[in-house]
Amino acid sequence: MFSLADVRANLAEDVLIYLVDDENLKTISPAGEARILEDIRKALAEVNSYVAQRYALPLPETPDVLRDKAMDVVRYKLFSRRGIRPGTADETIRTNYEDAVKWLRDLAVGRTSLTFSTGGAGPTASSEAVARITADERVFSRKKMEGF
Repeated sequence: MFSLADVRANLAEDVLIYLVDDENLKTISPAGEARILEDIRKALAEVNSYVAQRYALPLPETPDVLRDKAMDVVRYKLFSRRGIRPGTADETIRTNYEDAVKWLRDLAVGRTSLTFSTGGAGPTASSEAVARITADERVFSRKKMEGF
């Protein structure tokens, strides 16, 4: 769903350097790239945990709304490395993350849905999983207990 190039396209280079340059090299080193990729992995795992409650994974395509919400989660994971500073624009990152998680929860329980370019809502996770309960015949019933 996302790559390093997608994150670089969504965040300014100097911001990314601030977020992942633990070595203070003033550039994004291979270790910094690894940190970005790890935060992408964590964010996508979080997003998929909600999506999988309603849709079979992998999805046939990634709708734009889901990409946007997932990018909000990726941004939050990256900014959380340095801490969200109260009273700054960082709070917008946290607010967007909270809004994305709320939307993902709504998606998981069916209050909202994904639409795909092929039309329709796509394969649901519950379409294949059906619970069936079986039990043995009752041992003690009114009829069997008559006369006792």
